[in-house]
This record gives sequence, C-alpha cells and structure tokens, in this order.
Amino acid sequence: MSEAQRSALNALLFRTGDQSRDIALVLATNRPGDLDSAVTDRIDEVIEFPIPREDERFKLLKLYLTKYLCGEGDKDSRCGRFIKNTPQKITVKDLSDDVLREAARRTEGFSGREIAKLMASVQAAVYGRPDCVLDSILFHEIVDYKVAEHHQRIKLAAEA
Repeated sequence: MSEAQRSALNALLFRTGDQSRDIALVLATNRPGDLDSAVTDRIDEVIEFPIPREDERFKLLKLYLTKYLCGEGDKDSRCGRFIKNTPQKITVKDLSDDVLREAARRTEGFSGREIAKLMASVQAAVYGRPDCVLDSILFHEIVDYKVAEHHQRIKLAAEA
C-alpha cells in the first residue's frame, strides 16, 4: 500500500470509528475483495447489484445505441464542439433487435459499465469510418473484439 493510500485509509478509519449523524458514507465497488477488513468492518449494510441478465443487457444495448449513436448524446458532445460546431451524423443501417439480442446473448458476464464501454467503442469505430455508417457487420466486429477482451481480462485475473 502506498503512503497516499495508507493516509486515505487512516483518515477514513478515524472519521468512521463512531456512530455519527453528520456523516453518511456510501461505498461502491466491483472488487469487494480488495477492500481492507478494517473498512468492511465499518459497513452497516451491503447491497449487491448483480451482473445484468440477458434481457437487461439487451435493454442496456438499446439505451446506449440511442445515447451514443442515434443522436441523443450529440448535443452534449464535448469533442464535437472542439472539432466543429456539430458532430458528424451517424447513419445506422440493418441493426435490428435480433442483432442486439444476439449481442446481449454473447455478452454474458458483462457489467453495465462494460456494455457502455462496448457501445462507446462502436461509436468510435463508426466515427473512424469516412461515411459514419454503423451496420451489423461493424457492430458484430466490435462485439467480437470486446467479448474476446472480456474473456482475456477474466483469464488474466484468474492467473493473478
């Protein structure tokens, strides 16, 4: 543990040693095993949010497709403001619910954040094309890449 981490831990432990009406501490992690036992001893309640099931992953894929690729996020795009006044319009072709359902099936074990990152990668790949078109072929390529990356990350974590 670095000196900065040790200082932060000591400050946390000092402030949470007794009951307080002035402080409410909420911790969120996707790596609960990494929490120090002195920290976990001070947690009064634990709420687990499990990895999304297939139907939830499908809904997340649709949500992020709309947010990142179908225009809802364009008005808030910071990069678009630096490059030009409006970001390039993305055209979505032949990306049916069946294609998204297949992706939801293939992304077993993905967290909500991983789904968001997958769709951000799809957006980046589309912006990397001269025509800014998202079709099912490109979508499948990105899903394949992210699924392989996910499995590699799990393999590396198991070896560590």
